[in-house]
Amino acid sequence: MDPFLKSVEVTFLRHGIAAILDPDGAAVPVRLLPMQADEIADFGTMRIQDAGGMFEILDSAFAGHGKGAVLDIAGERRKVQHSRVRDPRRFKVQLNTVPV
Repeated sequence: MDPFLKSVEVTFLRHGIAAILDPDGAAVPVRLLPMQADEIADFGTMRIQDAGGMFEILDSAFAGHGKGAVLDIAGERRKVQHSRVRDPRRFKVQLNTVPV
């Protein structure tokens, strides 16, 4: 096995958050790494916090899925708006998600 792939898989296992990919179909358990901090907007004295929607997933776990795939993350359903591979070894996929 490629030692770099093993390292990435261990990182997802130890630091990733649990999610379900395609909860209404195959319901595949996956691990995600959040990529974006929560966004906070100030309106006068009021602050609005919006959960970040960028995640990384192992390419092998996302194979066969694409735009429109649904993730269930701790009871919150999010739809994949866009996915792209920026990893030079192509082990990870970045997912831009929006609440469903």
